[in-house]
Amino acid sequence: MKHLKMTPTAKLSEAEWQSLRQSFVTRGMVGGSDAGTLLGLNKYKSPINLFYQAVGISTLPNKMNHIMLHGKQLEDYVAKCWQYYDGTEDGWVENTLNDNKIKSYKKVRAIIENRKYPMLFANIDGKITKHPIHGRKAGILEVKTISGFSADSYEAGIPPSYLIQVQHYMLVTEWKYAEIVYLRDGRELGCVTFDADQELQNRIVVAAEEFNNRVMMARQEIAKTQDHNEQLQIASSLEPDADNSDAFNQFISEKHKAREEEITIQGTDEHEQWAYEYQKLNADIKSLESEKQLFQNRLKQVMEKEGATTMILPNGKITWRKQFNIKL
Repeated sequence: MKHLKMTPTAKLSEAEWQSLRQSFVTRGMVGGSDAGTLLGLNKYKSPINLFYQAVGISTLPNKMNHIMLHGKQLEDYVAKCWQYYDGTEDGWVENTLNDNKIKSYKKVRAIIENRKYPMLFANIDGKITKHPIHGRKAGILEVKTISGFSADSYEAGIPPSYLIQVQHYMLVTEWKYAEIVYLRDGRELGCVTFDADQELQNRIVVAAEEFNNRVMMARQEIAKTQDHNEQLQIASSLEPDADNSDAFNQFISEKHKAREEEITIQGTDEHEQWAYEYQKLNADIKSLESEKQLFQNRLKQVMEKEGATTMILPNGKITWRKQFNIKL
C-alpha cells in the first residue's frame, strides 16, 4: 500500500533497534505494545512510564531482561511450528514429520507507519502469506512465549494487552485478521485468531491521539528551560492521571525519592476523602486476607490428609503443587 512507510531494521543491533524505536516514542507515537499500556491493560507498565520515556526524562528506560531474551530467541522456532499447526498436537506432529506446511509467513524486518494514523507505528513479527481459511490474504502473525500460570489468569489464555497489540497492528497495516501463536511453558503450542475490531481500534486511536497531544505539549514546554527541576515540574503538570497499577506506584515512588527538597502543601477536602478511603480499604483488605487464608488452610488440610495434589470439584478443580490454584 502506498500510504505505508517502512523503516528497515534488519541490519540493526539490539541497541540500535531500541534507539530507533525510542525515536518514534519521543515523537509522541504509539507502538503495538504501548497501546495496551495506554488502555490500562499492561500490569507491568503504566501510561506514566510511557509518558516520561516519550518526553525524554524517564528514570526507567527500556531494558532487555532474561525472560524477554528467551522469548526473542524462541520467536523463529515458534513461528516455524505455527506453519505446521492445525490446532491439534497430533496433527502438528504429523505435519511436521511429513514437512506438510499448512500456513506460511514472511518476516517483516521494518517499522511500519501508516499516513492515515500519524501517531501510530508497528513492529510486527510476521506477515501471513498463506492461510487455510484466509487463503493468500495478508494477516498479522504475532509470536509469544507464555507461562502456564500467567495463561491461566486470562480467558483463552491470552492477556488482553496481546489482543490490543494485534488490533493495533491490524489498524496500521489495514489487514483484517491476526493470529497469536504461543508456546506455553516451553512445550505446549497454541494459536488464537482475531478479526479486526472497529470498536477496539477506535479506542486505540483516541488514546493515541490524547497521548500524542500530551507528549508534544510537554516537550514543547520542556524545551524552553535547561533546569532539570523545572522540566520535572512541567512534565508533572501534564503527566497522566494515577491508575491502580503497581507500575505506577513504583514509578511515582522512585520519582519522589529523587526530590531533594522537603515541601509541605495544603490538602483539600477531596484529598482527605481519598486518605479516608485508603485507610478504610486497607483495613478491609487485612480482614479479607485473613478470611481468605482461613478457607485456603481448610482446603489444604483436607488435601494433605489424603496426600492429594488435585481435588475435583462439582464445577471445577483445585491443584496444589508448588502453587495453590482454584479453577471454577
